[in-house]
Amino acid sequence: MLQKILKILEENGIKELRPPQKKVLEKGLLDKKKNFLISIPTASGKTLIGEITLLNHILEDRNKKGLFIVPLKALASEKYEEFKKKYEKYGIKVALSIGDYDEEENLEGYNIIITTAEKLDSLIRHKVKWIKDVSVVVIDEIHLIGDVERGGTLEVLITKLKSKYNVQIVGLSATIGNPEELARWLEAELVVDDWRPVKLKKGVGYKDKILFIGEDGEVVEEYPLKIYNNSRRSELFNLVVDCVLDGGSVLIFCNSKKSAVNESRKLDLKKYLSREELKELKRIKEEILSIFDKPTEICKTLAECVGRGVAFHHAGLTYEHRRIVEGAFRRRIIKVICCTPTLSMGVNVPCRRAIVKDLKRYWKGKTVPIPKMEILQCIGRAGRPNLDPYGEGIIYVNERMNVKDVKDYLVGPVESIYSKLSYPRILRSHILSLIALEDVKDRESLENFIRSTLYAHQYGNISKILEDIEEIIRFLEFSRFISVDYGDGRYRVKMLTLDGNGISIRGDKDKEKYKITPLGRRISELYIDPLSGKVIIGELKKLNKKLRMNEKTGYLGNWDLLDYSTFYILYLISKTSEMLPLPWIRSCEENFFFYEAVRRDIDIDDIESLKYIKNAMILYDWINEVPEDELLEKYNIEPGILRYKVEQAKWLVYATGELYKILNIKNRVISQALEGLKIRIEYGASKELIDLLKIKHIGRTRARKLYNAGIKNIQDIVDNYQKVRSILGDKIAKKILQELMSSDVITE
Repeated sequence: MLQKILKILEENGIKELRPPQKKVLEKGLLDKKKNFLISIPTASGKTLIGEITLLNHILEDRNKKGLFIVPLKALASEKYEEFKKKYEKYGIKVALSIGDYDEEENLEGYNIIITTAEKLDSLIRHKVKWIKDVSVVVIDEIHLIGDVERGGTLEVLITKLKSKYNVQIVGLSATIGNPEELARWLEAELVVDDWRPVKLKKGVGYKDKILFIGEDGEVVEEYPLKIYNNSRRSELFNLVVDCVLDGGSVLIFCNSKKSAVNESRKLDLKKYLSREELKELKRIKEEILSIFDKPTEICKTLAECVGRGVAFHHAGLTYEHRRIVEGAFRRRIIKVICCTPTLSMGVNVPCRRAIVKDLKRYWKGKTVPIPKMEILQCIGRAGRPNLDPYGEGIIYVNERMNVKDVKDYLVGPVESIYSKLSYPRILRSHILSLIALEDVKDRESLENFIRSTLYAHQYGNISKILEDIEEIIRFLEFSRFISVDYGDGRYRVKMLTLDGNGISIRGDKDKEKYKITPLGRRISELYIDPLSGKVIIGELKKLNKKLRMNEKTGYLGNWDLLDYSTFYILYLISKTSEMLPLPWIRSCEENFFFYEAVRRDIDIDDIESLKYIKNAMILYDWINEVPEDELLEKYNIEPGILRYKVEQAKWLVYATGELYKILNIKNRVISQALEGLKIRIEYGASKELIDLLKIKHIGRTRARKLYNAGIKNIQDIVDNYQKVRSILGDKIAKKILQELMSSDVITE
């Protein structure tokens, strides 16, 4: 089998394996019953080890499947294109699964499926039949099991894979502080190696020099920097120009989006670039400005920076922005990217010199140190194989930093990884899922599952997490997401009695048995936080009550009830945990949003409640076609954040509609609002365009042109086809007509 694999690799340009790859093979990687944890530096060939593992299973049995799990959708898309190009010519079918969590996907005929942990967890919740054919799972960036927000999902997923499915697990990472402990939990062979294809020099930078540090923390080289004219505008300028003039490229890691933008605005490399490079940068600049019909402020700022050979990269940019920037940087047209640490998470943008500008960041209202693991992930991007003679990872020291503290980041082990399973939102969601899948049927099986987690492996005593779980079980029961049998053979929601200490339960907890309710099963499948489900259900009932009261008393006054309900639905999804983080309320906005809440008969408890109103108004303006640049300026948000909110809103509106069906409320206005919102959120369009937007090939811009010309529905298109041709052009008009005819909407 090894020879078969090596032949395929050779045909894809890999003539010889690297030392870590050979080492893993010698340790028994091709033994399908053996798990592996592999900790080797960035760019040393981790992904290829995963690919070899996948090929080992699939080439032997084409009915088997392999999963490749990555942390980001963008990275999944990148790996999909790469794997498809390399392996589909050998009859190996590659699939990408990163879509909606309730999406029906036929992945039965694929050999390699590239996905995220959250999407795989969702697929398992939907009881996909092909999961039984999976024989190997490769987990990239496995150290993210220690991430506060997402680590719990990865931990539960791995626990399921270990205990329920007969699969080989291979975990990949560049930085793990306690690999032995993680390997023991995974029951895996541990392979640690520090080999890199390009040597990484680590150092401390300060104005006119770089102090390169050895593994013992001592200075091994002092490298002087020439002082350039622009150094007053940016203290990093000397470090940047020194590298660019030597043919290198630079990543500057900043602690916030604002810092990344500010730093890139300070840098001007035009005088150091060739005429051809400036010409290409001008073309890229124009491409960025053409993404929207009318460029937003962030588009203009990015384009301005790109014209000087510099870009910024963060979550506030759209996917199109990031794609353009990453592509130009790989081609070495853009010389510098100022970015947030997200860029270090596996996206393929290596550089000659990686500079870390900040060692602290603002998190949950206070300034905290950035973990050493994250800093090393950032500087590990330095060194492009076959392009650079070496890479340089530099922490830039300013007057607020202690040089000794900086050196400590560059030498010695990184922090240990610890379980984040006790994070309440994660626990709520996964306990409900385990009961829905019948992996947990009673108190005993629930405790057994917890005992098999990394949390139990690390802490031994699970009494604290069991206390938290007890609260969650009661919450799920009280919310009617599960029913409980307390030992008498009857499943029901136990009567809750109020006493002086709050809610108490009567029953024998040790004899508890659990069963999912239809409502709980749907919440689990929809992949939303059960607390969000409770919020949505409660607010839908409240909205229905308001509308019913209005029928009797007319207390909503002159409100258009459909418009009122539409806004209220946007408000209720804004209260879910999936919509976090909520937009900040500036002091000058408080009165405005308070007024909006009062006039819409929405109760406001505190300043946090105003954030729900602001979030709802952002989405409300989006579906009413407020120009994007105006919307971004009005609410002081960025295009990427708006797109993220729209994507979350699309899913939450869908989930709200699904829960509404189960509740069986049957309110015509709410039904109409939900149905319209599915389309309006998707396209950012007013309600009068809904009929047109249901037609394939007609988006918001085309729908608006047709509507303004008096063409408002399918029949108008058929009756005024020549007019449609004149508005949209012959090619698009033909496509639309063909679509209408093929879908049997019209017969002639």
